[in-house]
Amino acid sequence: YLALKDMLGDAQFRSGLHGFMDRWHGKHPIPWDMFNSFNDITGRNLNWFWNAWYFSNGYIDMAVKSVTKTTGGYALVVDNIGGMPAPMDVVLTYADGTSETIHQSPAVWEPNLKQATVRLATKKTLKSLELQGGIWVDANPKNNSWPSPAK
Repeated sequence: YLALKDMLGDAQFRSGLHGFMDRWHGKHPIPWDMFNSFNDITGRNLNWFWNAWYFSNGYIDMAVKSVTKTTGGYALVVDNIGGMPAPMDVVLTYADGTSETIHQSPAVWEPNLKQATVRLATKKTLKSLELQGGIWVDANPKNNSWPSPAK
């Protein structure tokens, strides 16, 4: 529920959940009834999300694959090793000592469950970055930072 709520936002999640409860109150729904209700009420095909969270053996494990300078800032490529579409925070540390956190909802994985490119719009020079999951515990946090820590 929390990952879905993060992706849909409070209003759309509430609408989907209340719509599902209204449709199935006093009946005997199965999981597909909830999935189909959310798809219908939100007007979105969330099958990629349902499949990953409910029918796969995936787990949460993300890794920084690359960080490249672009004209508008940086492009961060994140590998989803475990295949689970979980939210993540990208914590940026700049050369001037300031930092910034950019939140990515599970929607970042919709086009491709294996890899996502996150555009980091900034004019500052990036010193380092780290992927943080908060309550979404990463299986291998050692590959969640750039530059990679010295071994």
